[in-house]
Amino acid sequence: MKIMKSLVAAFLIIMLTGNTALAATESAVEKAGGTAASDVLYVEDTFEFVSPYGYRYFIATCVNNSEVNLDVSWDTVSYDASGSILETGSSYSCYVAPGQSFVLYALFLNSEDAKDYSYKIHYEESSYIIPAFYDIDISASVSKNGKLILQAVNTSENEISSVQAATLFFDENHKLVGFEDSYVVNSNYNVEAGETVVKDIDIPEGADTYECYFTAYRW
Repeated sequence: MKIMKSLVAAFLIIMLTGNTALAATESAVEKAGGTAASDVLYVEDTFEFVSPYGYRYFIATCVNNSEVNLDVSWDTVSYDASGSILETGSSYSCYVAPGQSFVLYALFLNSEDAKDYSYKIHYEESSYIIPAFYDIDISASVSKNGKLILQAVNTSENEISSVQAATLFFDENHKLVGFEDSYVVNSNYNVEAGETVVKDIDIPEGADTYECYFTAYRW
């Protein structure tokens, strides 16, 4: 299988043109710090993906436009064709540095009939958990045996508690055909100062390009 690699740089993202299904506006995003949401967070695109195990993901690619570390989470709801609520999604917080691109995702278990989604993003300045995105060198490449190799190097003098990679796989028409959330950590579930950690993941059938968004933090 041949797959184009994404830009191996600070954010490991291929920026492709496309319609944004939903956008985070001031009315849709909760203001936690008294700053207009449009100046703090931007949602670049949203996607839906059904895993081989039947789980349904709702995914948003975002940017922290602020000048502070943020703790970001969201509330998500799925709807059927008549507009009635099906369920709420299980989602997790993300800790991101200024200027960082990142992924929010929500997992739905019983939404086979989902036809639409809504979301509300919450954010506040992160104090206890500190993003360490700028303390890692990151790369992603495809190996000869068809695996996607993720690599993170801790360039700081301090331990990083966790490094995580959210990878979106697209076919040639930019349709999402795979999603993987991976921890790039050692056997102690961290990354020591100066340490290099490598993780491989499978590339789904039909994937032509990928976008990989790394997050890292310490506490």
